[in-house]
Amino acid sequence: MMSLQNDGVTVVAEDSTPIAGDPAALRRRLREQGMLLFRGLLPEARPAELRARFAAVLRRHDWLADATPDSAIDGDGDGLRPAANRRDGSPRWWRMYEDLQSVELMHELAHAPQLVRLMTAILGKPLLNHTRRQVSLMHPGFWIPPHQEHTYVQGTPDVLTAWVPFTAFPADGGTLRVLRERAVPGVRPLTVHDSGGVEAVVEPGEGDWWRAPDLGPGDVVVMHALATRAVDENVSPFLRGAVEYRYQSSREPVCLASLRPHHYPRVPGWEVLAAGWNDRRWLRVPLRVRQVDFLLPERQESWHELLPRPVSRLVDVEPGRT
Repeated sequence: MMSLQNDGVTVVAEDSTPIAGDPAALRRRLREQGMLLFRGLLPEARPAELRARFAAVLRRHDWLADATPDSAIDGDGDGLRPAANRRDGSPRWWRMYEDLQSVELMHELAHAPQLVRLMTAILGKPLLNHTRRQVSLMHPGFWIPPHQEHTYVQGTPDVLTAWVPFTAFPADGGTLRVLRERAVPGVRPLTVHDSGGVEAVVEPGEGDWWRAPDLGPGDVVVMHALATRAVDENVSPFLRGAVEYRYQSSREPVCLASLRPHHYPRVPGWEVLAAGWNDRRWLRVPLRVRQVDFLLPERQESWHELLPRPVSRLVDVEPGRT
């Protein structure tokens, strides 16, 4: 297991559902905490249905163990048990991920009225709903090291990610963490490990980690792109999963990659992925958006030096950092 550089103190997030209709209160809490937790924001049936659709794709690609009961696909079992020796980045993984990206419901759910109202309350109108939507599968033994979404999304720093679980996330199933800071340090330096993994540098004492060990379908965590986040190792025998939707004001700059499929061009374009959908309005974006180049360094360790110092209207950025 990759250890986090700053384990910090466990803090408990307050459920922000009671203030979901108060834009000023939402922005104030986001500025103070870098994230917002909403219990039961979505009807549980929608992410449960998404889980069933994804499970059908995983089974079709032999990604689930034969012992996984059919009840688990319907959301009533203990969990989805992956087949052995499956790994991200293999040729069969890319074929499976392409089919996950083709599930129309995954893109439709990004337009759920509850999510759109919430993001509009925080970001204002007009809203840009990124069409690059990510499926995060946490296999047993898998973790996600500390990172900031802004490094990999760019455009405006004020991008919000909705982290929407479609399986349960108990204490042993890969716990989501968000670092709480008085002010974000800008773009963090990266450390590249011998194994090829990359993580953002977090110094001791920079903040406390909020942990969410009991998230499940229907819950939503909203995180600012400059917030530092991680997912602990999944030490359960089950596959855990969440989808990630990103939103911003359409008046602010965006990179073209945010409007293309996740992992494009390894994953085909929309003309292939959306073939056979009932509705393609899930892919619409405002006619006039200001596109900017995506900046990619020669060495990942110097990425923070290449990106301009972020200016945010939603969170405080420390003076004198990147």
